Amino acid sequence: QYFVLLIITDGEITDLDQTRQSIVNGSKLPMSIIIVGVGEADFKAMEFLDGDNGVLKSLTGEPVARDIVQFVPFK
Repeated sequence: QYFVLLIITDGEITDLDQTRQSIVNGSKLPMSIIIVGVGEADFKAMEFLDGDNGVLKSLTGEPVARDIVQFVPFK
């Protein structure tokens, strides 16, 4: 089985550190995360979680096992 988590948001993330750790943990599982940012909010944190500009790491420095996050802006 493979899972896709679809997150649709119109706001900024408030728990970035916990989310980073969850993504690192989830990168070892058969899953992908799609984040859709709706509207004009500042989605820089979502773009950071996407990991296109470097390997996403937890606060302890553990890197993701694989890239599982895709951020898509929708205006």
